[in-house]
Amino acid sequence: MRTILRPFVLLSLALCTAPLLIAQDDNPFKEGSVFTVAMIRTEANSQEGYLKKLNDYWYPMMTTAKEQGLITSFSLLAGEFANQDDYDVMMLVEYPNLAAMDPDPAREAKWKAIRDALDAKVGGKDKVNAMTEQFGQMREYMGNKVMREMLPK
Repeated sequence: MRTILRPFVLLSLALCTAPLLIAQDDNPFKEGSVFTVAMIRTEANSQEGYLKKLNDYWYPMMTTAKEQGLITSFSLLAGEFANQDDYDVMMLVEYPNLAAMDPDPAREAKWKAIRDALDAKVGGKDKVNAMTEQFGQMREYMGNKVMREMLPK
């Protein structure tokens, strides 16, 4: 009886493990960093003014965040509209992984300290709120995406 069962057991094992051996990862990419991408459409003749305002607040905030290890990198891209529904400014922030974007009290405290220092440098919270209101007149926020960099294996 044992000799009869042995081939069936071996055949069953072979059939069960065959899909695992065949199912190889044929994806030619590995996952890299994670980016947040904000897409902005500036109003007519206001791109330069908008970029200047970003230079006063967003750029120093991102520089400090990078120095403190909160982000990996950041980029500000500006160009022309491709069509009437397109954006002309992209703000990219790179994180090492999705976990770096998860809620974390220590990380949030660092971001708050950066914002508070910049608020004071710019002239206080009221001045920052006024600048934020001006943003609404200068641009339309088209959306935000979280995207992952795909690197060749």
